[in-house]
Amino acid sequence: MLNEIVDHSHPILVHFPIVLITIAVLHDLIVSIRRGSLPLKQGLWIWVGAALSAWLSVATGPEEDARGNTAFLETHSTLADITAWVVSIMVVVRLLLLLRGKQSFAKLTLVIYLVVAIVSCGLVLGTGYYGGKMVYEDGIGVKVNDVMVNPPKGNHD
Repeated sequence: MLNEIVDHSHPILVHFPIVLITIAVLHDLIVSIRRGSLPLKQGLWIWVGAALSAWLSVATGPEEDARGNTAFLETHSTLADITAWVVSIMVVVRLLLLLRGKQSFAKLTLVIYLVVAIVSCGLVLGTGYYGGKMVYEDGIGVKVNDVMVNPPKGNHD
């Protein structure tokens, strides 16, 4: 059973950044609209979890199953990398502002931050879209009766 969990770690983990980034964006938008500001500490742990889960998802992506079998791998992989970097940079910026003694974003900074947050949500949703296309259209990683629907091609060492 442990081997099966390890073998399926990517499809298990990918749902976390999708959910956490979406929740974090909604949280930040609601707080910002209601209060007219966004305290830097509020919701930060959601973003930290989103960044960590994004990197875990990137690290567990089974590229060897997809290389040569789908036209969507490059787009999916690139969007995943960009998502992980953007979310990580957002976390670092918030932490640096906190270390400098700031309590909340200034107005212009908040607008820029919220735009980047919304973009990060679009990135993670786009990543999931292309991941879904690889699975549902190309059968990447799918087994039927213990036989791969679209087995890896060639030796990819």
